Amino acid sequence: MLCGSNCFLVSGTVPKVPVISPKSGCPFEKSLLEAYVAENGVDPVSNEPLTMEEVIEVKDAAVPIARAPAQASIPSLMQTFQNEWDALVLETLSLRQELLKTRQDLSTALYYHDAAVRVVARLTKERDEATEELSRLTS
Repeated sequence: MLCGSNCFLVSGTVPKVPVISPKSGCPFEKSLLEAYVAENGVDPVSNEPLTMEEVIEVKDAAVPIARAPAQASIPSLMQTFQNEWDALVLETLSLRQELLKTRQDLSTALYYHDAAVRVVARLTKERDEATEELSRLTS
């Protein structure tokens, strides 16, 4: 059954502690549904028998909170946008600084790796020369 506009039949508002009825699949305010079920013993939408043990609690519901009229004014919206812009600029600056540090660390690591490869190559060459010299002296 699709709930449509009947989902908030009990209160007519967005629930603060949302629960879902498995009988109708509609969300309700927990306290209001408890009162309704205690009084009537049925789901408000489908009128099927319902107990509170069957009700499913919604854990992380993204319930929108209405803005106060003062927060919806143009100056407050401009301030909100400015704050978000400032936060974005600061995050970008910190990411650029982190990128620069990572590039420097990578450059240093590559320099050390290159030096190590040269040392290994030189030691390998010296070992080969010493092995050749030893084989020549023993023959």
